[in-house]
Amino acid sequence: MKKVLATGAALLMAGSIATAAEMDDQSGVKITGNARARVIYKDKYDFGNTDADANTTMDSRVRFEIRGTAAGGAYIHGRIRLAEEKFNGTTSIAADDNIYVDKAYIGIPFNDAFTLEGGKYRVSYGNGFMYDDIGLAGFRGIYAADGIQVIPFLEVQSEGQVNGIPQDILEDNDSYRFGAALTVTSIENWSIGAIAAYDTDDRVETQVVDNALVDTGNGNADGFWGSIFAKGTIADAFGIEGEFAYAENGVTLDKVQGAGTDDGYGGYVRGSWSMDALTLALDLGFTKDGFAPDPFYGFVMLGGEEPIGALSIGGSAVDMYWAGLRVNYAVTEALSLTGNLVYADADTNDDFPADQTDRVFDAMEVSGVLKYAVSKGCTFSWYAGYLSPSYDGRLDSVLEDDGAFGTYAKFDVNF
Repeated sequence: MKKVLATGAALLMAGSIATAAEMDDQSGVKITGNARARVIYKDKYDFGNTDADANTTMDSRVRFEIRGTAAGGAYIHGRIRLAEEKFNGTTSIAADDNIYVDKAYIGIPFNDAFTLEGGKYRVSYGNGFMYDDIGLAGFRGIYAADGIQVIPFLEVQSEGQVNGIPQDILEDNDSYRFGAALTVTSIENWSIGAIAAYDTDDRVETQVVDNALVDTGNGNADGFWGSIFAKGTIADAFGIEGEFAYAENGVTLDKVQGAGTDDGYGGYVRGSWSMDALTLALDLGFTKDGFAPDPFYGFVMLGGEEPIGALSIGGSAVDMYWAGLRVNYAVTEALSLTGNLVYADADTNDDFPADQTDRVFDAMEVSGVLKYAVSKGCTFSWYAGYLSPSYDGRLDSVLEDDGAFGTYAKFDVNF
């Protein structure tokens, strides 16, 4: 698709625009941020199939959030990350990508209901099963009134002029994403919504190098994707939420959804019950034809974004089903404990040959989390988990299935 030069009159004609004389002076700058330091231990993450020993690593990260507001209410938002790396005694330098910006955008309120944002931002839609904290660059409008939020967006996945492929530069071949997200909160105790989008990809898939065709790793990422989601409470003590997501083959969000030769889809439902300091929750979910949920969805060892995660959910042309019981108990206002018991079953679909025994398995996770508020803005957390796989041996398999054990401790500081 050729360069799109306008994001649409609908984004800009959202209603009357207040004049500068009618606005109070809202100018100011605010700097906040967060930091962490972790110690991580992992053992048998190869499930006993290599001679790798257990390993211990330590790492840290510091991030600064900068928010500035103009006199009339327009704003900027930036985030700078410093030195997210393992401790190794060397100096962190920019050449190692240890200083970078993952947010840098402006916001322009046109009235009380509509704001236009443009730049580099991070976005979450729905319950986080498909689309959670994904980095994007483009324009989006945010309309919110009477319990309804509508967010149309147009985002650049890959700019042909800077991707380094001569043909893409010459032909101005780009990759775009456009669509809209809807959330309704006007229903008492409930939030429901949907997101629908389409990815276009005009980049070349191969280029000629030294008289030979070379795969660029680009192109062929056209396709529709979307999800529907809901979350609510019943009689205060009972909660229910769920999301169903779909992605055409080849579409890439934060990870690859729709992998293989078929379109991918998946979903989950979670029921919870709370009484005083105790909360019980049960997750039931599935993925089909290689669909992979957002990496933030999951538990401690299965899926999720924890550094001791041992097994991803879905992806790689795998069909997966899981059930996970979560138990959380608030011991005091400062201390909470969480336990997880999770069972998952995976099987290859027809995209992989029958001898892929490492893709035919079940797994059991037992894990726990302790969180303690050391002081205002400072939290100590300790995670530990054990994941035991079992390969069913579609053919005679020589794979070992030792259990993986991981644990880590961290301090988080928010300021």
